[in-house]
Amino acid sequence: MPELSGSALVQGLINGFCLGWIYILIALGLTLILSIMNIMQFAHGDVYMLGAFIVYYFTVISGLNIFLAMFISMIVVATLGLFLERFLFRPLMGKLLPSICVAIGLGLILQTSVVLGFGLSVKHVPNLWPGVVDIMNWVIPKDRLAAIFISLGLVSLLYLLLKRTRYGQAIIASAQNREGAVLQGINPNLMSAMVMAIGSALAAVGGALAGGIFMLNPFMGGMALIKGIVIIVLGGMGSLLGVVVGGLILGLSDGLVPLAFGPAPALIAPLIIIILTLVIRPQGLFGHE
Repeated sequence: MPELSGSALVQGLINGFCLGWIYILIALGLTLILSIMNIMQFAHGDVYMLGAFIVYYFTVISGLNIFLAMFISMIVVATLGLFLERFLFRPLMGKLLPSICVAIGLGLILQTSVVLGFGLSVKHVPNLWPGVVDIMNWVIPKDRLAAIFISLGLVSLLYLLLKRTRYGQAIIASAQNREGAVLQGINPNLMSAMVMAIGSALAAVGGALAGGIFMLNPFMGGMALIKGIVIIVLGGMGSLLGVVVGGLILGLSDGLVPLAFGPAPALIAPLIIIILTLVIRPQGLFGHE
């Protein structure tokens, strides 16, 4: 078993929180789309990947500031989400197998498009915040802190949107009872379009944050999708609090387990967590019966 020093523990915690908040951005989009449209968007991980490569294009190739590139990526991917909702997923709403087939095919198209445009070699985007900060003799990379704060800010804005605005209340009503929301005059198509755009934009930011810390490749979306699904199951279907708690648990697991036990146990730790959760509490930590 590797020896875990104090500085390594702090680094693992920071990495875990950073990963957790990136996972949360992915899972929030998935759970919103699933709650409103009753569709598991299996191409969501590739939307995350596309957002990262858009940032790469505008920073490395076009020379734009990374924060401006992230904003452009959010707009482009949110617009793509609107297009996908209107022409691909809306006609298949409630149709499980056709929607899965379309989503998987869409993911392959996005992967192939990125391979054709950027090649198979790994890419990097500039750091969000270069350098390190020394806190009590613990050296912490600034880009990890930036990723945590940006993700936390976006999740807070989403919470305020859902809890403090009329459209947010309409989204919640549609998720709880779609037919009842329609009887109250809520346009279900508008709600579907909103959550697809919001979810896609959050995924794009998650991809951009991951690209600034790790490496980009056209197949990075597969693992991101798995993490998002695990978080939804762990936290509970339709629960935003569950997504946040589940994302932090999974992120801390990925950040600390490799340091404490090595890389091999780190691969199976999320599987053990999800199996135990399903056995003990099948509806998830914050789900309802």
